Amino acid sequence: MIRLEHLHVRVGAFALSDISLEVPQGGYALIIGPTGSGKTTLLEAIAGHARLGAGRVFMHGDDVTDLPPERRGLGFVYQQYHLFPHLTVRQNISYGIAAARRNGGESATRVEELSDMLAITPLLDRSVRGLSGGEQQRVALARALAPKPSILLLDEPFAAVDPSTRQMLRRELQELHAREGITTLQVTHDFDEALRLGDLVAVLAEGRIAQSGTPEQVFRYPNSAFVARFVGSGNVIAGMVERTNGESEEPFRGRFFGGGLQLDVVANREGPAHAVIRPEDIVLSLRPHPDSARNHMTAQIVRIERLGPVSMIHLDVGRPLIASVTSASAEEMGLRPGGQVVVAFKATAVLLV
Repeated sequence: MIRLEHLHVRVGAFALSDISLEVPQGGYALIIGPTGSGKTTLLEAIAGHARLGAGRVFMHGDDVTDLPPERRGLGFVYQQYHLFPHLTVRQNISYGIAAARRNGGESATRVEELSDMLAITPLLDRSVRGLSGGEQQRVALARALAPKPSILLLDEPFAAVDPSTRQMLRRELQELHAREGITTLQVTHDFDEALRLGDLVAVLAEGRIAQSGTPEQVFRYPNSAFVARFVGSGNVIAGMVERTNGESEEPFRGRFFGGGLQLDVVANREGPAHAVIRPEDIVLSLRPHPDSARNHMTAQIVRIERLGPVSMIHLDVGRPLIASVTSASAEEMGLRPGGQVVVAFKATAVLLV
């Protein structure tokens, strides 16, 4: 496991501040955040490549804060791979084993095992110079895994490969993680990776952890307007909440006023707040019909963004609003820019942060 306690790291004018996080044994955690939020710096602090101003790093219960990188028992795959260009694929993979001072027989066996696992056996005696991005990524993974680390750090490992290769490598990494049981911490910009790979997601913002939890908690229930906007919740509206029922009930029925809208909500707070409405919680219809949704309004379709099986419907309800429907439903309803629809969503679908 990895446990970080109140880490502070300064690199030039940038600083990581009060970072605390725990990744359980065999867990898979993803770090997401805007460019410049400190994601790579955090990995380097865990690996021992960045000096801590304060705080402690624990691995498997042991305090490794003062240990050099080579004694922390971890593998690190950088975004740019950092393969040795003058060595063959076999020599690159063997390098990590040699650094761990394993014997030659064990080294050869481990290289064969990993090359077979990652489908790079035909490449073993080739120079790394002519390899494709996906092949280089596999070699970098094999080199990091060669000494059998207990922890694996990955810095945007699929950023430099095409989408189809990325999907294939992602599947292979899932299988590797399941087979090897390595505690893994990965930096990514890809929300799909965070949702598919991780059992823990942490959002980093300006050097601090803005929210951490399961993918469901972070993406479905963001704890702030910043996190909601960053993870693509779609509709974030600033306004005020007023109570509309008795003082004893908690949560209570309320009314949200903001962005020119008046919405029925279920709330546990009054006063200033942001309303977050996920696009998939909005129901569109061609005409009004009675249902359990408390919030109804007429909208004009501004544009339709087709994303394969899902279409994002950009609406004007006096302010911008985004709904998502299946592309098949959009076609069946005959949705077109300039047309009108009825928007409906439940009071419980409005998250207040």
